[in-house]
Amino acid sequence: MAVLIDKNVAIPMRDGVVLKADVYRPEGAGRFPVLLQRTPYNKEFLPIVAMTLDPIRAAAAGYAVVIQDVRGRWASEGEVFSPYGHEEADGADTLDWIARQPFCDGNIGAYGLSYMGGTTWLCAVSGHPALKAISPTTAPNDFWRDHFWRDGVAHLGTLAVWALRTIGPAALVRIGLDPATFGGRLTELVAAVDHFGDTLRQRPLNALAAAHPEDPRFVPFLFEILRHPTPDAWTESLLFSDRHPQVRVPALIIAGWHDLLLNADLSHYAGMRQRGGSAEAREHTRLVVGPWAHAMFLNQVGQVDFGFRSSGYLLDLREDLTLLQLRWFDRWLRAVDHPATPRVRIFVQGLNHWRDLDDWPLAPVVRQPWYLGAGGSLTPQPPTAEEAPDAYVYDPEDPCPTCGGNLLMPLQYTPGPVDQAPILGRRDVLTYTSAPLTEDLEIIGEVRMVLYASSSARDTDWVVKLCDQHPDGSTLNLCDGVARVSYQCARSGSSYQPGDAPPWEISLWSTAAVIPAGHRLRVVVTSSDFPRYDRNPNTGENPCSATTSEPALQRVFHTPDRPSRIELPIVPR
Repeated sequence: MAVLIDKNVAIPMRDGVVLKADVYRPEGAGRFPVLLQRTPYNKEFLPIVAMTLDPIRAAAAGYAVVIQDVRGRWASEGEVFSPYGHEEADGADTLDWIARQPFCDGNIGAYGLSYMGGTTWLCAVSGHPALKAISPTTAPNDFWRDHFWRDGVAHLGTLAVWALRTIGPAALVRIGLDPATFGGRLTELVAAVDHFGDTLRQRPLNALAAAHPEDPRFVPFLFEILRHPTPDAWTESLLFSDRHPQVRVPALIIAGWHDLLLNADLSHYAGMRQRGGSAEAREHTRLVVGPWAHAMFLNQVGQVDFGFRSSGYLLDLREDLTLLQLRWFDRWLRAVDHPATPRVRIFVQGLNHWRDLDDWPLAPVVRQPWYLGAGGSLTPQPPTAEEAPDAYVYDPEDPCPTCGGNLLMPLQYTPGPVDQAPILGRRDVLTYTSAPLTEDLEIIGEVRMVLYASSSARDTDWVVKLCDQHPDGSTLNLCDGVARVSYQCARSGSSYQPGDAPPWEISLWSTAAVIPAGHRLRVVVTSSDFPRYDRNPNTGENPCSATTSEPALQRVFHTPDRPSRIELPIVPR
């Protein structure tokens, strides 16, 4: 079927601002179901807007597709881009406009990756009667909890690269300003991202903002975010924030085990299953989780090739992500019957195959503790004797460097599973390793750490990684977690004094993997992961405004009354 593309179609918002969209539709007269994507990344840049659903293929299949530049970006009007600040109202207005168009048959679906997944959820809360289904991929939920922060720690690397490389320079191009004259030192600010680690190492961190004018035409939100290191009314006013009861349509949620928004996607699924705004939404929401990192849907993730079946472009040798979503929208926008889609489909790493589940989390699983022990041991048996704690010094001026994980950072920082060899010999890293496994160990679900640890500092961080040590000695990270002492105390209403060693409960998020017999489990404990996360200065000050730091003596306990352990969700055999 031939496809027509109408460029820069004007869509007026309720306040008079005009947003521009490109409309892909089958050639000839007719009314069609419509798919909507709203993006800050340029509606014309197909490598991003077509990454998970190709609009040309969709139009050839009988859909009209509307791809819109959000307010303040690219061809759309609006002086200032404010992340998610206008997306709910603008999304509702755009749905209204689409529903009135002669090419629309009254059935609309919304979709998109990352930020566009966020706009998809915000379209859904409108309750617009024409919106029949959504397909958000790796989409944020709560602005503070699972977007730019994690358990009290700032996703500094993500925030900086997104603001200074993705959003900021495009803002200058859009308004045609000469970077050399804009704000005096703006060119230096943007170029500093090329020296990412050094740039984010400066103190105070908010000097990155203070040294440059807060001109709204660049990235004022960067400076605003740095002023909100804890959740408050401002952060709660943004994004979706668990409003699943307002969503009355089913969602096809696509996620990745090594994606920085994995926890958001899983919380979306749980929210829809438990509190979706209609029986249809609760019963028919679906979840697909591949082994992918953010915006990377190939079979190679980090240093691991998971096989062709894992690729988003050849899912289980059956279809790609475009066809998966078109089948989804066929069901809800065109009432076309396709073979039943499993409620949950996950990729099991290690086995390297897809597995269909009745629901998430998987049941039954056995919560199996593996205990840290003397000499760096890791065993299913709890400690029975008093043992001296392990200790290291965490110096914020020499932080443990980022090495794999759920990242969105410059390409020199490889996301996903990466050999941890570069950090294992550091003085501020502890490792605990099991004996070789005598049988395969299948882990599916949330991994949690109970860490009995003390610090000589008034505040500090704990970073924990679960790894698979291969027989050749390579140590590949599987999942990880981070916790800030001050945030955990504030959340629980407890207090902390230097030297206290309470049980710190740390979520390593979820995974699905088989650790084969002959491999070893390995747990890595440290206090920093930089520049992925901001550095805790150990002084009790806000890391954004701290001008100094001090080293801290960290102790990890593994005794009968302080049994540090990692708790694994094991699938019984």
